Amino acid sequence: MTTGHLSAMAGHLWQRFHHHSGAVRLALLFCAVAAVGYGAGAVMQALGARRADAKGDTGIAAMIRQPIFLIGLLTDFGAWVISRFALHTLPLFAVQTMLAGSLAITVLLARIVLNAELHGRDRLAIAATMVGLVIVGISASPEPANDITHRLKVCILVGIPIVIALGTVALKLHKSVVLAVLSGAAFTGSALAARAVHIKDESLGGILSEPLLWAVLIYAVLALGLHATALMRGHVGPVTAAMWATEVLMASVIGAIALNDHMRRGWTIPAIVGISLTVAATVVLARSPAQELDHRTAPAAAHPSVRGRS
Repeated sequence: MTTGHLSAMAGHLWQRFHHHSGAVRLALLFCAVAAVGYGAGAVMQALGARRADAKGDTGIAAMIRQPIFLIGLLTDFGAWVISRFALHTLPLFAVQTMLAGSLAITVLLARIVLNAELHGRDRLAIAATMVGLVIVGISASPEPANDITHRLKVCILVGIPIVIALGTVALKLHKSVVLAVLSGAAFTGSALAARAVHIKDESLGGILSEPLLWAVLIYAVLALGLHATALMRGHVGPVTAAMWATEVLMASVIGAIALNDHMRRGWTIPAIVGISLTVAATVVLARSPAQELDHRTAPAAAHPSVRGRS
């Protein structure tokens, strides 16, 4: 492919993006900001864990005492809130795929902040992630959140005890990847509930009585807990890859079947290519040395910044 072909393709993609409505562009911006937030939050939590480890402290309580760790948690929460707004404009598959791009942000920031090693394949995977996300973003058709069927609402709510039961079994079996898959499923459940929720009675009682709103929060808490447990019991690379791959694939299937999400006319195949490219790149990036953010696998004492203070 020549430079002229690449330039023509880039120009065509820009025209497609320019023709998007203002609401879609704003939703895409929300996704981009949320992805950066997730990536930055992961690195800040890793930095807090390393600082706690440098002092000889271990456990969640020790990490929470590190301000940078708390800021990382708040950044994650902020990214999660921002991404919920995008769900009311974009298809589920587009939002979840673009959020998976946070892994590329994590790897880049880990290289800068934590001096993590970055291989050639990591750089290619980051570039592939960016290309895949651009294609997915442009192929997404505006999908206003409409009322859902009673059956789908029941399925969303019934999914909560199912995730809890499967998570309990996975904990007993000490299967970190299974925990990560369940974490991805719970994140998808939270996103699905957020896209489907409609507050008709805006009084405090009406808001608190909306079951899907509670489902959004409960799924989010389950997802965070399962993900944290998976990271404590397994390597961050496979755990991260399993979580994001589950989110993207489930969002694509459930969105198409249950929410009638679809791509822009003529962009179905490019969207599938973009999703596949992002998932494949996510798996590669999850195995990157820059993803070894767990202080158990990257002791603080081995980090240049810590050695310099000793």
